[in-house]
Amino acid sequence: MMVHTIKFCPCNLQGSLEWVRNEVRKFPDVELIDGRCLNYCGQCLEKPFALYNGKNIVGNDGQELLDRLVEKLSAAH
Repeated sequence: MMVHTIKFCPCNLQGSLEWVRNEVRKFPDVELIDGRCLNYCGQCLEKPFALYNGKNIVGNDGQELLDRLVEKLSAAH
């Protein structure tokens, strides 16, 4: 069983992605991590993003980010 790591930047759009985190949390085998800084300087102020198993996943809005994360998680199962 593989554990999928998803890291969120707490500064990403001033916390407006909490609902995305809550949706992702529903998936089995997911470890959510809030990093202090994910070293994607400036990106956290521009677009929603998360690191999925170390890869930068970006959306134009929270829904698009969630859709892309769900796609990755679904493909892995």
